[in-house]
Amino acid sequence: MKNFKDRDFLIENSDLIVLDVRYSMSDAEYGRKSYETSHYKGAHFLDMDQDLADEVGRHGGRHPLPNTKLFEEKLRSIGLENHSRVMIYDDGDNSSAGRLWWMLKYYGLEHVYVLHGGFKMLLPEDLTSDMPEKKQGNISLTEHPDMTAPSEEIVDYAKKGSTSAKLLIDSRSGDRYKGFVEPVDHKKGHIPHAANIFFKDHFNEDQTLDLEKATKNFADIMNVDDVIFHCGSGVTACTNIMALDELGKKSRLYVGSFSDYISYEDNVVERDV
Repeated sequence: MKNFKDRDFLIENSDLIVLDVRYSMSDAEYGRKSYETSHYKGAHFLDMDQDLADEVGRHGGRHPLPNTKLFEEKLRSIGLENHSRVMIYDDGDNSSAGRLWWMLKYYGLEHVYVLHGGFKMLLPEDLTSDMPEKKQGNISLTEHPDMTAPSEEIVDYAKKGSTSAKLLIDSRSGDRYKGFVEPVDHKKGHIPHAANIFFKDHFNEDQTLDLEKATKNFADIMNVDDVIFHCGSGVTACTNIMALDELGKKSRLYVGSFSDYISYEDNVVERDV
């Protein structure tokens, strides 16, 4: 696979810059505490809320993209160059790892991988609690806005609907999409005319990507010219983008996602109840 690499690849390629992005939506300190307890030797930690997102405002969703210059400075502080090869891991559900994978692609890095199966695939001899040596890098980030869909385009889509040329896909669970439950945002339901493909449905019990499942799940969208993914806040949608990319098809991200869409009171939400 081109995006997912196993432990052997990690061990055999000592030039990889390894990034730990373990994260829990319910515990803001979980990722950092887990990293401080044990992490891959030489890995640096990036925090979902502090490093991979900007401050939450009235609009823009719960995880807006960080300020580009500040993110660039952060990446430089852990040694990244434009030619760097990067390995990312989370706890294995590929959500926060997928978010950083997408971000690094968005900012122009070419060689970005996710550890297949996540942190649990590492062995005791791979781990340490020692902090890595800091090495200054000189990466320069270049945004690629063609990889995103602005909120205005999504509002227009919600009014006009899908076509053979464009389809919006909600990456949240079926229950959240249908409006049965909503554990985070203040409204239940989904953006009108959005389809639903749950980001976890392509993965095996050990959280490795199943290409057969992914091929089946994405079969109906392979011939759609413009596929746009969203989720609750622009995190798990990246996992769908990464899985679809594994099949050779590019897609875009609505960064603000559902949490941005519902921040505009006039935007209509559909429910299946």
